[in-house]
Amino acid sequence: MNLYSLRFKRWLQHKRELAAPLQQLVGQAVQAGRTSLLDLEMLSLDIETTGLDPATAEMLSVGWVIIRKGRVDLNTAEFYIVRPSGGVGSSASVHGLTDTVVEAGSDSGRVLGRIVEALTGRVLLVHYAGLDKALLDRLCRQRYGVPLLVPVVDTLALERRRQERRHHVDEQSSLRLSDLRERYRLPRYSAHDSLVDAIATAELLVAMVAHNGGASNTCLRDLCS
Repeated sequence: MNLYSLRFKRWLQHKRELAAPLQQLVGQAVQAGRTSLLDLEMLSLDIETTGLDPATAEMLSVGWVIIRKGRVDLNTAEFYIVRPSGGVGSSASVHGLTDTVVEAGSDSGRVLGRIVEALTGRVLLVHYAGLDKALLDRLCRQRYGVPLLVPVVDTLALERRRQERRHHVDEQSSLRLSDLRERYRLPRYSAHDSLVDAIATAELLVAMVAHNGGASNTCLRDLCS
């Protein structure tokens, strides 16, 4: 039994039933140990939201793609428009999603369930866990009673740690996804489309790993935040 299963069962002793998708996710949680990147799958995920505060923001769109054997598998890409409880507000100027578009979107609970299913047996990859992972934690607490218990790799945190190890933290250096992609000589993408950003994050992680010895010489523990 892995660490995530133990924590999960302790926190849910007072519960009589558990939603099946989350139960399956925890039962198959990847251990953040010496597992090689070639032997695991990562779900690169991005969420466009109504705001930047994970305590109040709602999902507007979600996109993801899977990394298998150290490569981005574009055939696994999925994208959802999500219907919020209210309007998109001023966030429309960032992501371009209008009230009309999101009103025709999928129910937030259904999309959350699909995210949980897609994460089963996989590692979550995001660029800045402080928003996306924190938002998912809150939504899972509201729906299932516990946060999202999966190993997380954060490309923003990885780059920050790389700079710290080299004792060269450039306070003026941007850690934005687009700027890091340029630093690793990746092509520019249009930002603030959740699927595009998910693919961009996946490609960035692959480039970062290649820059530091390759997937065969990298294990999950080296990357987890």
